[in-house]
Parts: sequence; C-alpha cells; structure tokens
Amino acid sequence: MNQLMEYLRSILCSGTNKELVELRSRVKELEALLEPPPAPTIKGRIGADVIERLYADIFPKQRNAIYISDSVFEITTISELRRFVAWDNVNIFKYVPEYHDCDDFAMALAGDFAKYPGWSGFPVSFLWGSYYGGHAFCTTVAWPSFTDRTPTVYFIEPQNDWEIARESVQGTDLWLLPMSKSSPVIASDAK
Repeated sequence: MNQLMEYLRSILCSGTNKELVELRSRVKELEALLEPPPAPTIKGRIGADVIERLYADIFPKQRNAIYISDSVFEITTISELRRFVAWDNVNIFKYVPEYHDCDDFAMALAGDFAKYPGWSGFPVSFLWGSYYGGHAFCTTVAWPSFTDRTPTVYFIEPQNDWEIARESVQGTDLWLLPMSKSSPVIASDAK
C-alpha cells in the first residue's frame, strides 16, 4: 500500500494538468469501487418469527433446515438492497467447478452484506437446495416498495446478480438456510 501511495504522489507531483485531472478522476472511480453505496435511511425492524414463517411458507417440509440466529433484523425495500448488489463485484469472478462455484459466490455476496456497517443488519443469507439439481444462491426479506411494506422473500443469483422467481424455487427442497446479522440493530436507526 505504501508503494502505491508513493507512486501516486510521484505522478501527482510530476504530471501535467491533464494527467492530474485524469488521475484524480480514476482515483475517484477506484474509491467508489471500494466503498459501498450509502446505507438505506428508510428502514424498519422485522422479527425472526416473521422471517421464519415466510420461509416456512415456501419450504413447508424443510422447516428444520431454516436456522435464524438473531431475533430482530432491519428491513428496507428490495430496490435499496439491489443498489448494494449492483455495486458488489462478486459476480465478476470466474466460475471454477468445486473451487469457486455456486456456494462460494453465494457466501461471498452474503458475506459482503455482513461486513459493511449500515448493510449488515438486513436479513441477507445464502441457501442450498435442490434447485437445478443442487444449487446455492442468496435470499433476503425486504419490502416490495416504500409504499408496500409487506415483508417479501426474494432470491438472488450471485453469479449474475439476477433475481430468481419465487415460483421457480417454491416446491424445491431446502437443504440449509442459516441467517444471522453481524451488527446489532440500534433502535434509533430503525424508522
């Protein structure tokens, strides 16, 4: 990191005005890649019991595969969570069978939500099931919109950031769905 900073300093001190403008622009682009989008400001709270019931409706025979470790999560709209997924770069990596495959993509996207304050309190997780004969992908519970605050389950394919239709997942077998959040929900944050 120190070498990079020294290199940038040398360019900044010796470059032409045009080069400096271009470099500053590129630095801003790189910074945007490193920092997640601003966290949602409109959010609420949702209990684990509600989340569990939503998944039990989709996977009624596999309730024992659902493990929710926290009692309260934050909730916001799916459009807010899509902003994070669009920013995240998990989907750009190459698929390598057995070494960087569906479970690695799913855990990476769920883990990226978990590692950023402001995003880590939402119920975003990975799951494994019989979908496509055996597949891991991501799931979340969010509101459809700011005006429709009905908690709804969404599924996300982290290899391409596409949403998976609930109808295509419903009726498949759930093998594992562990869900937790990595930061406490602070009452003053919930609106």
